[in-house]
Amino acid sequence: MDFIKFNDITYLRVINKAASINDQDLAFYDEIKFSLYGNVNDPSYRIKNGDSAFLDKGTPVYSLKGYSPSFRLVVKGNQQQINNSGELFLVYEADTNLNARTGADLLDIEGKVEYIGINSKIDGKTELASIRDEKTVAELVRMILKAPVDQSTDKSGSEQYFIDIHLKDGSEINRCYWLDTNVLSRGILLPNEFAEAIRAALSPSTMTTNTEVTSALRSNSKPSIFCNGNISTLVEYTQAATVLER
Repeated sequence: MDFIKFNDITYLRVINKAASINDQDLAFYDEIKFSLYGNVNDPSYRIKNGDSAFLDKGTPVYSLKGYSPSFRLVVKGNQQQINNSGELFLVYEADTNLNARTGADLLDIEGKVEYIGINSKIDGKTELASIRDEKTVAELVRMILKAPVDQSTDKSGSEQYFIDIHLKDGSEINRCYWLDTNVLSRGILLPNEFAEAIRAALSPSTMTTNTEVTSALRSNSKPSIFCNGNISTLVEYTQAATVLER
């Protein structure tokens, strides 16, 4: 689990979810003060501001033009990271913020959403349905931003999807969503109208059906997105990483 923490917000790295980023889009924000990798073995160690899972001490961290630093931060990839993933810039998005009161404290998306995809829980990527009507999208975004947030307990359900928020700059935000409990990760408690819109989009008359979807749903691929848990200690970080490695 690749994370960084600043200002009491734990950010998780997102893969291939960023639009084209240039140096001109970046402004220095802070730097990594401590790397857990190879330095911490105590499972009760509490993650502190300035900590990183893997980034070296002294690594510069940048805010991204057009987005609040409480939502997205960026790190320039080193040569090994570029070779491994092809990513020149590593993007981190806010996951755990116990001071968040509404969805707007976690997601900086007002006026920035192109459409909303509803993806399979199997891989988190296969789009089962989408909502593209401009007015409907705006209303759903409003619900997300105004919804209360509670990250103190696990509120996941059994009917899981991924809500893939496609932004106008070409980037995406892919978050776990449980239709039965109407919760968007992490801890965004949505109104009933949101669930009704998702159910309508997933109805047989509107849901995407093709051989690619069927093949993906039958595969054993698993999402590379962490859905649950307040990552505040090393043991919780380890447990989170274990979930993704299964």
